[in-house]
This record gives sequence, C-alpha cells and structure tokens, in this order.
Amino acid sequence: MNGLVVGGLLGLVALGLALIFGVMRVINFAHGEFITLGAYITWLLAGALGLNPLLGIPLAFVVTAALGYVVQALLIARLAGRPPLDMLMVTYALSIIGLGLFALGFGGDFRSYSTGPAGELRLAGVSIGLRSLTVLIVCAALSVAVLAVLRSARIGLALRAVAMNRDAAAGCGINVRRTERAAFSLAVGLAGAAGALVSLIGTTTPAVGHDLVLDGFVVVVIGGMGSIGGALMAACAIGVIQSFSGFALDDSWARIITYVLLYATLMVRPQGLLGRAPA
Repeated sequence: MNGLVVGGLLGLVALGLALIFGVMRVINFAHGEFITLGAYITWLLAGALGLNPLLGIPLAFVVTAALGYVVQALLIARLAGRPPLDMLMVTYALSIIGLGLFALGFGGDFRSYSTGPAGELRLAGVSIGLRSLTVLIVCAALSVAVLAVLRSARIGLALRAVAMNRDAAAGCGINVRRTERAAFSLAVGLAGAAGALVSLIGTTTPAVGHDLVLDGFVVVVIGGMGSIGGALMAACAIGVIQSFSGFALDDSWARIITYVLLYATLMVRPQGLLGRAPA
C-alpha cells in the first residue's frame, strides 16, 4: 500500500512532465517548484486557517494552473524555436528562483498539520491509514480524469494532435499556441495537486517538490518520453519497488535500485517501456 501511494504521487508528477514534453518537447525543471507551491498552499489552508486540507487540493490545482498559464505565456512561449538547451536553462533558472523564494518566505523548517482524515482502516489484517488511502484515491481519480480528457474531450484531441505533428495540427485549424498553454497549465496544475497530497502525508519544506520531481524524471524516462501510459505504469512499479527495497534494506538502497533501473532501461530499451523508437 505504501508503494502504491508513492506510485500514485509519482504518477501525477510524471503525468505532467510527460504531457509537457509530449506536446511542447520541453523538459520542465521548474515542475518541482509547482509541487512545493501546492504543498505550501495546503499547509497555509490547514495549518494557519484550520480548514480541511482536502480543500487545498482543488485550490492548489487552480492556483498553480493559473500561474503555469502565465509562466508559459510570458517565458516559455517566447523561446519557441530556440535550441533545446535554452529552454532547459530557463526552466532550471525558474527552479532555482522558486527554491530561493520558498526558502526566503518560509525558512527551512519542516511544516505539517494535524487536521484532515485521521485513523486507519483494517482490511484482511492490513492497516491502511486513512490519509494514505485518501491520497491513493485522489491520485487514481485525477489520473483517470486526465486520461478521459485526453481521449475524448475536444481539448484532449487537440493536445494529442499537437503532440503527433505540430505543423499538421496547425494546418487543420488547431490553435497551437493556445493548446500548448493548456497543456502546460494542466500539467503544473497536476503538480500543485500532487503537492497538496504530499503535505497530507508528510512534511512540507522548500525542497519537497525538487526531491519528488527527480524521481518523476526517472519515471518518465523509464516509461518512455511523452508516453502517458508508460509514465503511469513506471510510476506504480517504481513506487512498489522503492517501498519493498526500503523496507527490506533501507532508503539509500531504494534510491540506488531506482537509478540502476534507469541505467538498465537506457541500455536495453532507450525509448522506454512504451516510448516510440526513433525512425
């Protein structure tokens, strides 16, 4: 169960990363700071105001999605057509700026709250914390909702078309610029929701999103760059593997095994589990 909870969080993070890369061919290093923002929004809501932290999930999604729309319009879109390294450095700079602002505003203290779901559920002799169960259910619901949107909604079809062929999509009348902003906004909104869920079962620090997004990149590479299904499969697998290896050995070995899997994937199947091999 712990592994599935971690896998669910990694799945939300990787889902956003894969969506941005699939539609825009951008590696977003600033993704972790949107996770941290969602965690702090929920902490302020629950810790400072004493409200139900579950309200922080939609609030974090809306706030980070709106901020992501602005960032994409003012910065990311202006770098269209530039070398990939330029985009990489800009998102990395945004990550460092965000990390510094969080440290300046909140300090390095560990933040947590006691409000929200409490207690545990026992099933077949297994104790499952209600907070962890809530996180797992919300992660699954958000993932299913995003997949449904991508498969059938008008904006989802536009996102898929731009991901397949940007020029052909534009020729069919799709507003590519608006579609890219929607993709970036949705992706970082998912990151904000993931941050809200992280604050529910753990502590919030300025680096909480930065640490989680590193595993998110591993998930995306193993699943296949730009592959939504591959990212979700790899997230669940890595979450369970980290949980078992952390229990049987320790957390350091869990991290080592994760990156050994990354290395093995790059050597045996560079395109990832469900990624497309280069033509």
